[in-house]
Amino acid sequence: MMPEQPPISISSVPTGQLQDGAGDLRSGSSTGMAGLEVGAERWADDASHRQRSPGAYEWWHFEALDAAGNGAVITFFDGLPFHPTYLSQAGQSARRLRKSPFGGAPEDALPGHYPAAYFGLYEGGRRVAQFLNMYPPGTFEGGAETPEIRVGPNRLTLRADGSFGIVARGYPYEIHGGTPTACKDQILTATLNFEPSVAGVQHVRAFRPAGRNGATHTWVLAAPHGRMTGRVGQVSSEGIAVRDLAINAVGYHDHNYGQGPLGVGVKRIAWGHVVADDWTLAWQRTLMKGRAAKATPHPDVVLLFHRDSAEPPLVIESPVVEVSQMRTTRWLISYPARAMMHGSDAHGNSVELVIHQDSVLEGSPFYARLAARANLTVVGKGQYSGTGSTTVMQLQRVWWPLMSDMILMSIVPVASDDPLWRQ
Repeated sequence: MMPEQPPISISSVPTGQLQDGAGDLRSGSSTGMAGLEVGAERWADDASHRQRSPGAYEWWHFEALDAAGNGAVITFFDGLPFHPTYLSQAGQSARRLRKSPFGGAPEDALPGHYPAAYFGLYEGGRRVAQFLNMYPPGTFEGGAETPEIRVGPNRLTLRADGSFGIVARGYPYEIHGGTPTACKDQILTATLNFEPSVAGVQHVRAFRPAGRNGATHTWVLAAPHGRMTGRVGQVSSEGIAVRDLAINAVGYHDHNYGQGPLGVGVKRIAWGHVVADDWTLAWQRTLMKGRAAKATPHPDVVLLFHRDSAEPPLVIESPVVEVSQMRTTRWLISYPARAMMHGSDAHGNSVELVIHQDSVLEGSPFYARLAARANLTVVGKGQYSGTGSTTVMQLQRVWWPLMSDMILMSIVPVASDDPLWRQ
């Protein structure tokens, strides 16, 4: 996760006929025990799915940046899907199981061995600090009915009023001479509230085609529109504040899980979003390798969500995709400077999405985050324009020796007796 250029803030400007965004944000449930029961029903797809097969993974992702470019990106992992050792052990386990299907998988080939958390801190449109911490095996805790997550000293809690409480704390790393270095003399912190604009999970779909062994990969667009409030900061080991930022911004939350390694059989996978005051636009594209590139149905999609709307999102399944002006990052990740996705929804609404990916916000050996300008036209209904980001992953690179070493150096292990857990 070595930055190429400093990230810019995510902002959006509607330019056409949008649905009315006025009114209070609706919570996921009422208070009290009845509220908890309603919350469990509405958010069941966002709870832990307890993936327990070699190479499986699950992550919960939140992000928000305000108009000043201050904000946070937070992800909790049950099975870090790009940990080189994890993927190596999962591959070896799969080969052994094909020869002897009753042998079982070793613990270091299972997601419970790799609990982790990521936090990116933004100030003035730049990512100024980040941590990727991994915790002892078996320390991930996740609710099977509601999104109650604990990984190390980090917590995600679904409250009775339908909002999410987020607490993150970890040791950052910095890049010196192109090499990641842990900074245990500093701590990054976040105490945040995320209030979804609409109660309950909004959409669930395949994230990529199933693997050769039938392993599925799922994308839960849990709360693609909401509001994030709270504080993020950076303190020294002596408790002196290096940064202390208040956050009040529109935000985004999604959730992914898979029954096997995410990158097996995939050449490239890309997904992105724009969050405006009244709507969220999201898209996804997968390129498979070899014969599967033509034989496998792809779950490519364009989605449009409106704030405070009880109506389902506009969904364009399997749009026609045209790309041009191919470029590469300094880590040789390929991406198009321009992409167009067009098709129609189940009601015959014709849609065209044009995405300009102008620059690399941050890059690493296996992924790149791109600045994206997106314009969605719904014929006869209006336009939606804004700026956001696209993530492009080429996970097969995680196996490359030099690349894997760089990734491992960016992961800071945190022992169970570390003082960070008790702060």
